[in-house]
Amino acid sequence: MRRVIAFLSVLAACNASAESGLADHQVGPAPGSDGPLAMAESSSTSGGPGPAGDSASESPPGDDEDRRFDLREAPDSPTDVGPCDRVDLLFVVDNSGSMADEQQHLIASVPGFIDGVESLLGDQTDYHVGVITTDANEFNGIGCRKLGALTTQTGGELSSNAACGPYSGGFGFMDASDPLDETFACAAQVGIDGDGIEQPMHAISALIDVDQGNVALCNEGFLRADALLVLTIITDEEDDGDSPGDPASWYQTIVDAKGGDASRVVVLSLVGHPKPNECIPSQWTGMMGAEIATRIIEFTGMFEHGQVGDICAQDYGPIFAASVVGIAQACDVVVPVG
Repeated sequence: MRRVIAFLSVLAACNASAESGLADHQVGPAPGSDGPLAMAESSSTSGGPGPAGDSASESPPGDDEDRRFDLREAPDSPTDVGPCDRVDLLFVVDNSGSMADEQQHLIASVPGFIDGVESLLGDQTDYHVGVITTDANEFNGIGCRKLGALTTQTGGELSSNAACGPYSGGFGFMDASDPLDETFACAAQVGIDGDGIEQPMHAISALIDVDQGNVALCNEGFLRADALLVLTIITDEEDDGDSPGDPASWYQTIVDAKGGDASRVVVLSLVGHPKPNECIPSQWTGMMGAEIATRIIEFTGMFEHGQVGDICAQDYGPIFAASVVGIAQACDVVVPVG
């Protein structure tokens, strides 16, 4: 019950933030066995042991239980979730040189976001959580240093510099048996040694369309045709021609993967958007602030459950709380108030 109360508090904060301009940028529709990565990763070189070795059975009792998805302390959570008994959460994290602070804001906010989603949908929901970078991450596991491959290892400046996975299920993504605040923090802290030519939309397309990037083995089992896809993009630059295609083709790639049903997709883009925002007065210097991501904003607006958030914000919690409303709408679940 503690997390349900905390989640409602975040929703209240979200409503308050709308008065300061966040609501102006919400966008709507416009025209368990060992997986294949377990063996592949065993031969790779890592910067040290990561949290992947902690399984649910090995975790000590007490506070560690509170760090998992299981909300057994909230028995009044709905369990008949119907269309959303499976949720795939994909985080696309810019790993270029200007992203150190933004990665920390993301890491701080996501565990509460997942707790809020689970409070809404129920503790029987089957989650997959994956992280990809905006380039072909050279520090990733052997065989998966490709654009669109799920992150299992990090390296370089200001990264977690660890083997974060394979995770408890033996695959390249986290699930309900992983301690999220440890594993997600490891995977999302991808560092700032990535390519300065960010390709977030190409990375998404490569993950979804396996023929594009040849990352099928790295990502095996992550995306499920019958799952709700919750896509979060975090980048301080526009994808202005570096990725093939355009907003309409990016949209179509994702919708095709969901059998043509765009309502099965929720998109949150944490990017530079027009003022009012918390960026520097000049908006963007190349290292400070954020470039206005016109094309990513257009792409996000094509989805019924699409929302743009301010990447320059110091606290992403209210932005994630607002995106829960889109998840509730996609899942036909009423958001609790009070």
